[in-house]
This record gives sequence, C-alpha cells and structure tokens, in this order.
Amino acid sequence: MKQFNRWKMLAGIALLSLSSCAVWAQAPDGPPPGPPPDQPGQMERGPNPERQLKMLTKLLTLTPDQQTGVKSVLEQSATEMKALRAKQDAASQGSESRESRRALMEQGRQIREETNTKINALLDDNQKKTFADWNEKREERMRNRHNGGDQGSEPPPPPPPPPAE
Repeated sequence: MKQFNRWKMLAGIALLSLSSCAVWAQAPDGPPPGPPPDQPGQMERGPNPERQLKMLTKLLTLTPDQQTGVKSVLEQSATEMKALRAKQDAASQGSESRESRRALMEQGRQIREETNTKINALLDDNQKKTFADWNEKREERMRNRHNGGDQGSEPPPPPPPPPAE
C-alpha cells in the first residue's frame, strides 16, 4: 500500500511539472493582447486633448469657434506635456537630483497654468466663472491625492494615547 501511495505522489509531481512546462512554453513573447496604444480604447498616460475638449464643451457649453480655439490650446499643451513626461521618465531612471526632478514638476505646473490662461481668454464671463470653480476643485483633488487621499486640508487626527498600565 505504501508503495502505491509513493508512486501516486511521484506521478502527481511529474504531471504538475509537465503541465507547468507546457504553460510556460506557450507564454507569448510579444506585447499583451488588446489594441495597440495608438488605438482608441487603450488607456494612455498623460493628457488627451479630445477627451478634455469633450468634457470642457459639456461643462462650459462652448460654441463651435470656442471649441476650435480650445482644441488648439489643448493639443499644444499635450505636446509640451508629452515632451516633459519623457524628460521626467529619463530623470527617474537616471541619477537625477531631487532639485532637477522638482524643476521638471514645476515646468508641468507652468504648462497647466499657461493652458488655463489661454483657455480662459477664449471664454465669456459666465464661462470664466464656471471654469475657475472647476479648476479650483480639480487642484484641490490633485493636492489631496498627492497628500495621501481625500482628507481635505485638515491634518490627520493625532494617534490615540497608549493604554495605561
């Protein structure tokens, strides 16, 4: 009986080994399945001028002329941000100093500010108010995300006192 159990166990181990080798041999060498990054439906890193234009058109009720101007501003901004992101990626892989990485982040903030100023110049007074409110909320969400979550501007509560012995 012991002999049979030992053979059963060895056969099971051999079967597992063979099946894992077969799975490993079938692993694809190419990119993961799905649409290539240039096609719609694929998440891409960074700004998407078309998506931003659609959202701003809905939020601000942009006229066709305003849409044309805003689209131009967003496309220029996206090009600048893509170049900046390439510099940031290179800096994060190299031994760039903290100051140089911080300078790159500051450049990104400047690009966003310039973009908002250019868009604001294309809007009427009501749209400017809506755009300013929206930007303020967006900046707050970004600050919260960078500060560890949606905790608002208040610092976290102090830890509870240790139990008395």
